[in-house]
Amino acid sequence: MKYLEWNNIISAFFFNPANAGKDVYLYLTKGELIGLGRKYLEDEKDEDIWDDFINSIKRGIPWSTGNVIAKAKFAYSKNNSLYHKRPDGSPLEIDGVPVCYPTYIAYLVFLVLPLIENIKDDNIRANNYYARLNAFLQINQINEEIGTTDFRNNQINNLWEDLSIWANVKNNGDLGLFNVIPFTNINWIYVGKVFSQCVLPPKLLNRLPELFESMGLVPDTIYDDRFLQEKIKNSRTDLIPKVTLDFLKKNDELSNSIIQTIQHQYKEWTGETHQEIEEGTVIRKKRNYIIASLLLQFKVNTNDEEIEFSYRMYSSNDYPEDLKFGEFENLYEINGWSRTIPLDFKEGLELKDNFNKWVAKSPIQDVRLFVSAGVFQLSNDFWIETNTLSKTDRMYLLCRNEKKELIKEWGKTFNNGDFREEDFGGLPENYSLFWLRNPTQGLPEIPRLTLYTEKRIDLIGGLKVNFRTYSNDFLPEVEIVNSNGDEKVYLQYKDTGEMIFLSKKTSLNNRWLLSEGIAINTDFYIKVENENFVGNELAYNLASSDNSAIRIDASKLPRRNFFGSITSDAGQYCLGNNIISPMKSSMRHFYPLSWVFTSTNQDNTNSISSAVFDNHNGNKLCSFLSLKSELAAKDFYQAFEFYYSKEFLEFNSNPDFNLSKLKRSSLGFYDFIGVLDYDYETKTIVLNPPQFVFIPTVKGRKVLLIGARDAAMIETIISKAPEHGLQVEITKQFPSNERMLLPDAITIKSFGSSTDNYGERDIKALADELQIKFSSNYFPQIALYDFSADIYDYENTLQLTDEKDYDWARKIFNIETLSFDGSETPSFDKTFSLIEYKLNEYTYQHKLWKDNGCYQIDKNWGRFVALKHHNKDVILFDRTSNKVAIPIGTPLPKLLSKAIMLLSGLAPDLKGIDGKQYRVYENANGLFMQNLFKSKLCQIPIDRLL
Repeated sequence: MKYLEWNNIISAFFFNPANAGKDVYLYLTKGELIGLGRKYLEDEKDEDIWDDFINSIKRGIPWSTGNVIAKAKFAYSKNNSLYHKRPDGSPLEIDGVPVCYPTYIAYLVFLVLPLIENIKDDNIRANNYYARLNAFLQINQINEEIGTTDFRNNQINNLWEDLSIWANVKNNGDLGLFNVIPFTNINWIYVGKVFSQCVLPPKLLNRLPELFESMGLVPDTIYDDRFLQEKIKNSRTDLIPKVTLDFLKKNDELSNSIIQTIQHQYKEWTGETHQEIEEGTVIRKKRNYIIASLLLQFKVNTNDEEIEFSYRMYSSNDYPEDLKFGEFENLYEINGWSRTIPLDFKEGLELKDNFNKWVAKSPIQDVRLFVSAGVFQLSNDFWIETNTLSKTDRMYLLCRNEKKELIKEWGKTFNNGDFREEDFGGLPENYSLFWLRNPTQGLPEIPRLTLYTEKRIDLIGGLKVNFRTYSNDFLPEVEIVNSNGDEKVYLQYKDTGEMIFLSKKTSLNNRWLLSEGIAINTDFYIKVENENFVGNELAYNLASSDNSAIRIDASKLPRRNFFGSITSDAGQYCLGNNIISPMKSSMRHFYPLSWVFTSTNQDNTNSISSAVFDNHNGNKLCSFLSLKSELAAKDFYQAFEFYYSKEFLEFNSNPDFNLSKLKRSSLGFYDFIGVLDYDYETKTIVLNPPQFVFIPTVKGRKVLLIGARDAAMIETIISKAPEHGLQVEITKQFPSNERMLLPDAITIKSFGSSTDNYGERDIKALADELQIKFSSNYFPQIALYDFSADIYDYENTLQLTDEKDYDWARKIFNIETLSFDGSETPSFDKTFSLIEYKLNEYTYQHKLWKDNGCYQIDKNWGRFVALKHHNKDVILFDRTSNKVAIPIGTPLPKLLSKAIMLLSGLAPDLKGIDGKQYRVYENANGLFMQNLFKSKLCQIPIDRLL
């Protein structure tokens, strides 16, 4: 391959949308490079692919001369081609290859390789870069000697700096962030940048959480650089390579850059410490503990001058539904915070859940700072621990009495009235409490009381669409970290330079409000008048979900087989809400009960009423998902919590209310009512395109809108439908499902006689005008039912799987309660057990043990396999009212759930029947349902009135 072909391949590996906002290090091993090239050199041996890469480096871009460093500089000189396009918008080409990335990236990767690959010369020191580089050149038949002069004369530093500008400024970090650490020491001014890419290789970066856990660190805490460096140097661990430890023992620029990288990784650490185990080509994860911060909080009763302490836990990881610390359970409140844990203050308190492997830790500290919990959208009644000294917020300081005199001396630096000692009852013995605001300086003897002066800009409280883009539903607020409170903050559009000054938030001194009417999809900066903050060149923008649904790409949807599992090749398959090549039995003119969907009873009307659309946060969540179009389960949960907190301002005080369960149930129902396709194995979500489908009606025609939708689309449907003589009906979900934030069901009813096909032509005309697919020739609900496998098919295809559990949390399906119950015993019944293994809230495995064989199984199918094994019928059927009740613990397999819910677009009502929780489907036409349960699931419905 040509040099630029290799450059494009390597660059695309490092810089791509999946790395948006993430730090990129130009670290590639020889084996990884060969792996990248194999896609294009399929029939070549490994060494031939490697030789092809080396030869491309030797050749460089056509007309380049000199050694590899000179050729790297020549490649850099051709970089302007990246910023120009042909008249048709396509990239310019060099040597017949499109220029899609900076032209010198492959050379920078090449320069890092000598520090990654083993050089077989015991006399070369690990930190002697030029010796390693020249040995590497000789091994690869590049007969050149490179030294400092080559780097200096060819101004090689320009390449690193240009890459940083391209990634961070010109592309706004959308493909990844590339940070250059400047070195002033003459010995490191060139090679320091090379070392900074690989002294912490990716494998080590991935294992840093294990190092943090082994050192006793707690997430979301502040540790100064010197403390962290000493901790690592003195740790007895094999996680840090010897060469890295050797660098850390020196207090030079390189050791500082290593610590800065580790600090950055620590700040990104969520508290998970799972260990990766390589088994051949497969990487398994062994479950370790998840560590969370346990933060002290208190209430002050000013009338009685009493203080009452308690705790809250914070974690950016999703809480397990059954997390339990001793007597305290159902702990999750919202936005990563637990409910109040009513425990008295105890230094170094630690709470542990051994089953879920969660530990909440409160580090031992001489000094603790507290800020109003309202800053974190919690109750203003509380003051809660925080990490840093605020320049403007009112704060409390709790300290051991050993530090009291030092604190009091520091208090003399405050202005009058800004510092006082409090004398509340209830303070822990040997502790003192101070109230303070507006500090004028920090206290150097106590790192926690450092008064940081370097400012930075953060956007707080909005909902991110991607790395730097926010939804315009609820605008984020601008926070100036380490603000003085008197800054003049403005928004400036990137292209036009237009400035809009922002108003200050009255309740917080360091927050400013974005104004309504900011241009959509237009990059803007946030700046402060007469101040320039380092690292705040990032351009933000706002995105609207309006008209996003119609742009959903159906080709992104996974193909599913008749079990609901993803398949790569099949003549007949499920794609979203549709069966491709459906059976004749679901086709309109072959389905024997087609009159259920296409009635021959005439429906007339004298007037069409205008539907009213309430764009509540359930509908807004649906619009946001349409804007995303593709996302992960974690993204859904974050968006759900965001809109939930806006819809339900008051926290649900019901002790049985479990937000963790609620958002998981919501995601399942978003799948089953046809809005999206969710794969619970890969945790990926893809939105379905909008579509009209027939639903049962006794007169005329009625269609249901399924798939993605947004507020603008619904408003357009409401305005356009009457022009075609159609009635729009908007039905809210059942009150029992209100907190699931599901979208309303949107149906459209037509009128007329047989001469105009009962108004069906009007529906088609509306669908054509709106460019929404109308499935008029077949019934997707019937197609899904017909296509779905039955339980015998499913059992016959079960495959043996790995028996190891890697210490994941184990739950066993209880046939009596229909729930998965925690199991911590060393052994269990391997003649028949349905088991759920959990690594974290996004990573599950389900296995069936049968006759001492272990099989991979789908969770929903597995529950019905277990019911069949035990000859247990659990489904209730009311033939009179066409209602079906299915226990909440045994949801139907994916395709069957969709088949039923697409009859109405409504999630089933939640009802208690005989002391048990059921999902009740009130739209279940008896003719459609009568054989479903018996033929598909080997369930004999139990007749009873519902």
